[in-house]
Amino acid sequence: MALPLFFPPVRYTPQIDCAHAVPLHELCNRAETRCEAFGAWTKRPIVVRDAGEQLPWIRAEPGDWAAVEVGVPHLRGSLRAQSRWALGALAFVLFDGVARASIVGKDWSRIEQPRGAAPGDRRPLSNAERQRKYRMRAGV
Repeated sequence: MALPLFFPPVRYTPQIDCAHAVPLHELCNRAETRCEAFGAWTKRPIVVRDAGEQLPWIRAEPGDWAAVEVGVPHLRGSLRAQSRWALGALAFVLFDGVARASIVGKDWSRIEQPRGAAPGDRRPLSNAERQRKYRMRAGV
């Protein structure tokens, strides 16, 4: 699994229902990664919901330690995959330092490769080939 190149933008709301919230360090445990911080920063309440057929979303209350709700895409019901997607969203959208430090260097936290041929698949043109193309375009 790789993280997407673009996450949905964050929307700030005044209140998030924290009935099913877990602390950030517990989200790291669910993602099977080690939480790389200590203290109050690791107790930020995170609500992870399966977005199902809807587009994923990120909602947050204003403030550094405020609650966050992440609607993750349906990832075959895997709690680990959903937790990893939510950690990626926290790290790259909200710039959460704890989440970023916890996922850095992991194989699953790499950005997914775009589809299609790589941009540098062709060999570079020689000078003679470039001149030939130029002359054909210019009509010389």
